[in-house]
Amino acid sequence: MWRTLSRWRARAHSRVARLDRLRENEGTLLDRLYGTAYEDVRFPPAREFDDRASADVLRFVLRLGHELFLAGASTRDIQTAVVAVTAAWGMQNLEVDISGRSLQVQYAPPKRAPVVMLIVLGSEDTRDLSRLTALERLTVRIVGERHAPADAKAALDRLVSAPTRWPWWFTLSGGAVLAAMLCVLASGTVRAALLSPLLFLLTNRAAWVLSRTGLPSFYVTAAQTALLMAGTMTLIDVGVLSGPEGASTVAANVILMLPILTVVSLTEDAIDGFRSMAAARAVSLLMFFAALAGGILVVAFLLRALDTDARNTTLATLPVWLTLVTSGVGALGNAVFMGGGPRLVPWAVVAALIGAGVKMLGMTQLGWSAPLATGFATTAMGAVSAAIGPRAGVPARAVLIPGIAGSVLPGPDLYRSMLQLVLGVPGAHQYLVTTLASVAAIGVGAVLGSLLGAGSERKWGRRSAPARASESLAHES
Repeated sequence: MWRTLSRWRARAHSRVARLDRLRENEGTLLDRLYGTAYEDVRFPPAREFDDRASADVLRFVLRLGHELFLAGASTRDIQTAVVAVTAAWGMQNLEVDISGRSLQVQYAPPKRAPVVMLIVLGSEDTRDLSRLTALERLTVRIVGERHAPADAKAALDRLVSAPTRWPWWFTLSGGAVLAAMLCVLASGTVRAALLSPLLFLLTNRAAWVLSRTGLPSFYVTAAQTALLMAGTMTLIDVGVLSGPEGASTVAANVILMLPILTVVSLTEDAIDGFRSMAAARAVSLLMFFAALAGGILVVAFLLRALDTDARNTTLATLPVWLTLVTSGVGALGNAVFMGGGPRLVPWAVVAALIGAGVKMLGMTQLGWSAPLATGFATTAMGAVSAAIGPRAGVPARAVLIPGIAGSVLPGPDLYRSMLQLVLGVPGAHQYLVTTLASVAAIGVGAVLGSLLGAGSERKWGRRSAPARASESLAHES
């Protein structure tokens, strides 16, 4: 017992010392792995690389970071991958900086000219959960099995050139399922739930065509919103949908348009200290909301004769079982829509059920406000995702993100507040602020939950070291 206690005290002292060094100097390379899966990895001694070899290593980690970004990895996960891979190859004297649109690395050993390289990341809200899982698996193998740079490059080439897990039409079918489930959650009827996927497919393909012309994403989003509103108003005008049914259909599709990764990543970056990335994501999110409001405003004249109930759609009090079913099925559809594989789907459904249950309990039984209930729900989801992700062989982020859209996104409130704002309804500004507070609570809760879940797993020793974790990650997501 005393030996175990001594080991625990030594480990705690080492962690505190590492954290102190990191607070004093953010440039300390290996200390940046504090609180990650690679925290306790014993890396080889540092060795010096000539200019050609160092350029090859930097070129690889830049490419790895870029692919992680495109797949939907968090900024901290990108930094962790770069640091862990270079350390596994014995490269020290490295600086890593991730700004609003770029990843820059510098190898600067003493008494030598530095080697500096940069790659542009971009700023779009892209995601491919299967590829994200494969990239994390590759990183774990490089660190745990000490793959040579040439072998790692060949593996990354194969991964990038491999076809996506699902054909485009199948991923769209996942989005259509999610649109139907979200419509039910937004007080929709069976008829509205059947028509909501059709509107999703129409607007999604129209947005894809517009994006192929090189039109900026701001105008694409505005046009997609305007088409969604116009299509819904047409269905109402011809009597296919009632006003409340049309509002539920629009609300469901607005949730699908919301850049979930940007919402969560913005908060993560702000908390983790990546201020420039957080600022860039904040601008992107602000422009999205502006485009959404612009699309609504374009067809606002169609709303003058609209039923008042259509302007005030909100979540109905559904039976508990129906809320859980729609949340779970919605998470399943969202996992497919984001490119997740069969290994991921059941865990995403579990996360969605937990989130829906906590939010429903908070709002209906404890009298919590929507932002508070949303924050607690996503905290629970983040904790569970971080705890089961390593055990299931999938990234915690890939478990969490699909579940959020299926259970806690305030789509109806977002639609209603934006609509009331452009129509000049009294109190619309206050309502919009409350809705945006719920959106912010998603990121805050997700980050807190992920920290708690990952910390608990490390505390109780349930996380495998990367060398052993590579075995559990040997299968595709």
